[in-house]
Amino acid sequence: MLLCSAVQAQGGTDTIDIAQAYLEPEGAPAWSGQVKLPHLWDKAYPGLAGRARYQLVLPPVAPDGVLRGLYFPRVGNQVQIYVGGDLIAHRGVLGDSRNDATKAPLWVPVPTSLLSSTASTALEVRVAVQPVRWGGLAAPRFGPEATLLPQYRERYIWRQWGAVAVVFALALTGVVAGGLWHLNREPVYGYFALCAPFGMLRYGDRLWETSPLGWPLWGGIVAFSLTVHMLLLVRFALALVGRDGVGARRGFWVLLAAEASLVVGGFGFGQPWCWTAALALLFVPAFWAYAVAAREALVARQPEAIALCLASFIPIGAGLYDFLEIRVSTESVGRSSYLPLATMLFVLLMGWLILNRYARQVRAYQGLSNSLDEKVRQREQELQVSYALLQQEHAQHAALLERQRIMRDIHDGVGSQLVGLLSLIGKGRTNAQLREHANAALDELRMAVDAIQPVGGDLATVLATLRYRMQPRLAATGIQVDWQVEELPALESLTPHMVLQIQRLLLEAFTNVLRHAQASTVRVSARHQDGPGQPPHLVLEIADNGVGMESSAQLGGQGLANMRARAQAIGAQLEITAAPGQGTCVRVALPMAPEPVQPAIPAPAPAAPASRWP
Repeated sequence: MLLCSAVQAQGGTDTIDIAQAYLEPEGAPAWSGQVKLPHLWDKAYPGLAGRARYQLVLPPVAPDGVLRGLYFPRVGNQVQIYVGGDLIAHRGVLGDSRNDATKAPLWVPVPTSLLSSTASTALEVRVAVQPVRWGGLAAPRFGPEATLLPQYRERYIWRQWGAVAVVFALALTGVVAGGLWHLNREPVYGYFALCAPFGMLRYGDRLWETSPLGWPLWGGIVAFSLTVHMLLLVRFALALVGRDGVGARRGFWVLLAAEASLVVGGFGFGQPWCWTAALALLFVPAFWAYAVAAREALVARQPEAIALCLASFIPIGAGLYDFLEIRVSTESVGRSSYLPLATMLFVLLMGWLILNRYARQVRAYQGLSNSLDEKVRQREQELQVSYALLQQEHAQHAALLERQRIMRDIHDGVGSQLVGLLSLIGKGRTNAQLREHANAALDELRMAVDAIQPVGGDLATVLATLRYRMQPRLAATGIQVDWQVEELPALESLTPHMVLQIQRLLLEAFTNVLRHAQASTVRVSARHQDGPGQPPHLVLEIADNGVGMESSAQLGGQGLANMRARAQAIGAQLEITAAPGQGTCVRVALPMAPEPVQPAIPAPAPAAPASRWP
């Protein structure tokens, strides 16, 4: 078999750019002939899978003991390499679509024993290709290992470690943006956090030869991830300059639908031009977003827009170069792509811009917080001043109400008694009647004074004071007092008004005992009751062993009405029981927390009536 090959020597290495090709596309006739390398399968048979054999020749080598090898800038999709008829290297299994050797350059050491110093050596490269996978063969280089291995390593690092750098940068900035979005739900952070995983999938696909899914499903997923990544970056850029409006949102979904259709056409139906069109379509929103950012930078002098324009210039230029020189031009197959490193620089700059934006927001929020704190402090001071004034006004109002109450009590109590006393004097009544009214006036005065004294909710003290006032008068008439006051709980609602009403109510009962009961003993009792089905209350009782009353009709009159009104004023219940020859009992049930009821209290009659219970 005659092997045709063109070998170009350069710097001690040989580049082989002519091969005898045997092409076997599926669904099309086989073909053989010379091809110029690089040879791109998708250009020759778009949408078809198949196999190819490329026969080349290696020039004679001097027996100098120098190690030599083959450097393939691009070969695939699955490949086997034979030198002198012996298999010396392979990547993947021919026809297994999960493997793709085109993702990285290939270095193959050639054993010296397979090379000849006098004649050419046959080199055969067998490949299996899948549609829309950019398979085929770039021009291999043959020469000393010391010369070619550094070239291979440089390209490998540029291509593979560039992808690693992009994935790491996307992961770092994506996590930061996601955390910031979680804090304040601002869309600009959400767009970047969302685009990062799609970009990581696209660029990370270069890092493993064996895909998790077969072709073309995996190719469609990776391609669609790239389109989503780029469109979300456009949304991020527009949101960064404040132009992510309704039109941008609608355009995003329209472009996403168009890109999805082209991806399906390219990978689902095996049409390479669809994927090329999808890549070309991505430049439309990219240039539009750049134009919007440039306008904001020139007109509004917006810092984010200026930074975005500077950061986007390099990746857009790199993407345009890769599209024209690698995707469109067949002669450039095997060249290095600049987009990953340009993308890494863009991502890092955007990460810095995101952090700087957040720092400005934090400073703005801190300034706003400090301003609010100062306003709150001023407001607190104003409220404190207002509260102090209200306290002062409340104290003055309380003092005024207390003075009015004292004046009213003196007027209604002592005043009415003095008026009655003057009336009796004018009528020439007896000394006994005058003395009785004078004592009544004195009792009213004493009760008004006693009501002012603080008792701290202690009802027993009020009763003791009343006993002290009444004891001499009761003893003068020969009436003994049976004191049965238990230890009582504090009554929080025991105000001076309430004390005065209790004193007057009980004084009315004592006065009736002195005037009408003809008793020798009066029992005064006080206890606390808290039984089931009723609220806790205090029970006060004044019971005598006098003559009692013959019928309930004798319980009427102005005196009883006054007692009931006083009990109602303090929320108490009044009960009077009497029977002929068995004495009379006045019972007052005083709730622990009575409802404040303040009906008008009728003034006592100016003259003492002659009947029982006046």
